[in-house]
Amino acid sequence: MDEQMKRRFTETAQEKRALMYRVAYGITRSEADAEDAVSAAVEATWKRMERLRDPEALPIYLMKSTVNAARGILRKRKHTVPLETVENTLAADRQDAGIADMVAGLKEKYRLPLLLKYGEDLPEKEIAQLLRIPRGTVSSRIARGLALLRIEMKEETGHDGK
Repeated sequence: MDEQMKRRFTETAQEKRALMYRVAYGITRSEADAEDAVSAAVEATWKRMERLRDPEALPIYLMKSTVNAARGILRKRKHTVPLETVENTLAADRQDAGIADMVAGLKEKYRLPLLLKYGEDLPEKEIAQLLRIPRGTVSSRIARGLALLRIEMKEETGHDGK
């Protein structure tokens, strides 16, 4: 691998590290596991850099590796992990902690698309690529996740959040 590719990899990994952590945390709901997933993703991507045909795809490749590493950590767990306080998964200035806690309680298939769309401002097309699911599935999971949040808000607060 040439020096330019090494430099590009380092810069991209540093630039995307916070996003990778938030995605991994959104999946694992554990700070330690999220850090492990990011480290594993960076290492796995580094080892496969020679095979990467399009250097422009490096950011999405890092994110896919992060999702895979985080899911791998979950598969290895044999016990239920308690929910931790959700930090930095939704921008604090746009969402209050109560909603973040409600999002944390959703199943991963709804939680992750919501975090990526509203917490990271990613377009649905990128979310679909990242999660390796059709764009229509992303849209429906976001809609269903929002519907579940509205139901929970109505139960907790007496209003539906509209």
